Amino acid sequence: MPARKQIVFACSVSLLNPHAILDTIGVIGTNSLQYSGAEKMAFTLACIIVSWLWFIGLALLGKMLGKLDTNGKWMNRINKASAIMIWLVALYIAYQLVG
Repeated sequence: MPARKQIVFACSVSLLNPHAILDTIGVIGTNSLQYSGAEKMAFTLACIIVSWLWFIGLALLGKMLGKLDTNGKWMNRINKASAIMIWLVALYIAYQLVG
């Protein structure tokens, strides 16, 4: 996939991700309420910097993994582990709602 298509795809997935929207509003937004003035600006900049560093790190790791894992064996394992973690979290949430 060309770099431009990858960037557009990554942006669309990131910007349309309900989890990211909830995190932005529910976690970052509510935590920012305790700050004002220069502290709020510092909090905002820290959130932006950490987000950029995280996503750049993920992109670099993905690129390295793509070069090392040419047959997709490790990517398949990562996807399966991710799916298991998501299901475990879903079951935990369901358990908390019932109990």
